[in-house]
Amino acid sequence: MKTLYYKIRAVGVTLLLRLLPRNMPIVYSGAGSSLTLCRLAKSLGYSRVLLVTDRFLAESGLLEELTAELAAAQIEYTVFDGVQPDPAFEQVQAGEARLKEAGCEAVFAVGGGSVLDAAKMIAILHRNLGDLKFFDGIQKAKRPGLPVFAVPTTAGTGSETTPVSVITDSASHRKIAVADGKLVPHYVALDPNLMKTMPPHITASTGMDALTHAVESWLSKASTPASRELAGTATRLIFEYLPRAFENGEDIEAREAMALAAFYAGIAFGRTSVGYAHAIAHQLGRVCGTPHGDANAMVLPEVLTAYGPCVHELLAELADSAGIGKTGADAAARAGQLIDHVTQLRAGLGMSLKPRGLKKEDLPAIVRAARAEAGDLYPVQRYLSGSELTRILDNMLPAA
Repeated sequence: MKTLYYKIRAVGVTLLLRLLPRNMPIVYSGAGSSLTLCRLAKSLGYSRVLLVTDRFLAESGLLEELTAELAAAQIEYTVFDGVQPDPAFEQVQAGEARLKEAGCEAVFAVGGGSVLDAAKMIAILHRNLGDLKFFDGIQKAKRPGLPVFAVPTTAGTGSETTPVSVITDSASHRKIAVADGKLVPHYVALDPNLMKTMPPHITASTGMDALTHAVESWLSKASTPASRELAGTATRLIFEYLPRAFENGEDIEAREAMALAAFYAGIAFGRTSVGYAHAIAHQLGRVCGTPHGDANAMVLPEVLTAYGPCVHELLAELADSAGIGKTGADAAARAGQLIDHVTQLRAGLGMSLKPRGLKKEDLPAIVRAARAEAGDLYPVQRYLSGSELTRILDNMLPAA
């Protein structure tokens, strides 16, 4: 009965994803594109902006060229650097209060996924007052938010183009996905210059997050030829350029390719949602504090294997699209080649396979939450049983 309920709900989720109204951002790409975005803000008539970032970036000196460009364009900027990883709604409220106090007309977000998610919610909150419970769900905001200029400094979350902000309930530590077409930023700069100093382990983690978005979008029952074109392109770019960006952060070609891959994957999964890798990863983040990209990397090949024959044809097609399938091999073999490629990529990036602090007694609650999340939100090809999810998690426990 539960599986039947999930299948019926998946039809509704698919319809909502396809009918969800959303913006398509104006995008600038390439070295220095973040400075172009500053000049664009001036030409659009904005004179006061809230610069949302995190403490590390604010103190690193990485933003000096960008803030100098804002000043040269005679745009007053107020810095809010109170965003932390997995931002809580209280941080959103604090940012909105700073925005209101300074009389800002737009939001300029510079940072990783947490910064972008918080900035998008700050812009929405300014014109739609309410608590986190009010926004929990789909299309809850009544009015558009302030314009958002998004400059990602990592290549992973795709938050610069998705209609979603993941905000943490500080009381329950539950991550709440606020889904609303009005959350999509209006203007985006994919500037590899701001990604050059990203440490290798962050490059690996965010890159595997983008790959998980692409692969799970490709497999979604809500996928379309257009979304698969984007997901397939993202997958191919990540396989080719993530190892290069990991090995040499100064490789501008690799950094720009990864920024584009994360962007394409973000557009794709924003229209299709994701799958069990994300459902498990969210619980590992909540229970063990595992960084999201790391958690996705820990489980993606195992989830793809667990789906079994129902995804072989789709994975074989993705392998062909990514240029790694062997001509003449059957679908099962080509699917296996793709899974092996993901496993080898994960190993080459030195990714950990076991979350810190995971205990045997944690597994039942993690399995229940992951099954509920996937069943309620993700139109997957097949709903996995509790025992199948438990087997995946059992292999992640520390050795006795």
